[in-house]
Amino acid sequence: MIDSAGHSVPRRGFLGHLALITTPLVAGHPSAVLGQSPARPAGGPQHTDWLKRITGKHRTVFDVEAHRNGNALAQAASFLDAWHEAGVPDGEISLVMGVRGSGLPLVLQDDLWARFPIASQYAITDPRTRQPADRNLFIDANARPGGPVNTRQTVEELQKRGALFLACMNTIKGASRRLAAAGLGSPDEISATLRDGVLPGVIVVPAMVVAFTLMQERGVSYVYAG
Repeated sequence: MIDSAGHSVPRRGFLGHLALITTPLVAGHPSAVLGQSPARPAGGPQHTDWLKRITGKHRTVFDVEAHRNGNALAQAASFLDAWHEAGVPDGEISLVMGVRGSGLPLVLQDDLWARFPIASQYAITDPRTRQPADRNLFIDANARPGGPVNTRQTVEELQKRGALFLACMNTIKGASRRLAAAGLGSPDEISATLRDGVLPGVIVVPAMVVAFTLMQERGVSYVYAG
């Protein structure tokens, strides 16, 4: 298993280690948690239907603050595998991926990568061409041997295992201002395009810090995986 700092942890010791890394939020890091939904509402804090999907016995949110070439996705797959090897089925695990900051490209559809210089903006190189990628390298359609993630670590594969992906609207607005400054359109137009162009099943929340707080109030543990 890979812990939140990227270190290898022996499988047999994973439960004890897990108890340490999934403690409630401290020192400014929110505790949080899960679900899976085909909708992606964006609006005020009242849009919280996704919280009803926090049904697992074990509840954890990964704070995906940076893409790091899919590191958080690999950690999430290892996290679920470790539980499974300990005899706990995926159905008892509620895992939420709270995507914000430079983690945003992970949950954007291919056409947005092509329309905007997403890879150039976020320093994501296609290992085949050694050039900025023109497609999302972290989804099923584009996961290939030698890529940043394997086919068991893609966004869709994690969703199939029950992981819920949230995307931060404040992050989308910040990205829109940056893309607008590069002459790619108005901030409002770009913001709407990015919001509507997240991957299927990804839910856009108004502010990730609010989502973390709401999850913390429901006893979800927090892991920084950016």
